[in-house]
Amino acid sequence: MKNQSMKNQAGFTIIELVVVIILLGILAATALPRFMDVTDEAHDSVVTGVYGGLQTGMSLYHAQWVAEGQPVGSSPLTDFGSLRTTPEGYPYGTVDNSGTDDDVVNDADCAAVFTNVLQAGSPSISSVADAAGVVGATTDFATHENTDDCLYYYTAASSASAAVVATLSYDTETGGITQATATLP
Repeated sequence: MKNQSMKNQAGFTIIELVVVIILLGILAATALPRFMDVTDEAHDSVVTGVYGGLQTGMSLYHAQWVAEGQPVGSSPLTDFGSLRTTPEGYPYGTVDNSGTDDDVVNDADCAAVFTNVLQAGSPSISSVADAAGVVGATTDFATHENTDDCLYYYTAASSASAAVVATLSYDTETGGITQATATLP
């Protein structure tokens, strides 16, 4: 009776198990290199997404400015966190600098533009005095004012000294966003 019940049991032979393990090993060996570069691609996608978001946000800000009758420079638009307007209709910050030649007054203005144009869910950003301050930043982006324009460094990928990082530059006169790279000091 015992021999009869053992013959009726179904299962895998050792050879079938070895073949399955070998096939899984081959699949893993071919798929693994494909997933090794996913981190770099993810960082590139973040920069590309923020680049597109900033461009869209600047267009929306400018459209809102036009829809409100092109108010005089330095007027705040409440839908964008009270960002103030350049004479050309693009955001420059939250501080009224209508008595100066500068569109962007300081690093905090650059951070305010980034946060309020991208709005909810935007990556984290910190203000730094200059490019040297980017090294060791613990936010996704770090920014500083650069001759009336804002320069945004993508620090989530690397914020080590001499690292090459992606940058986004915002021109306050044209509303244009430019993507490039920079080497950290």
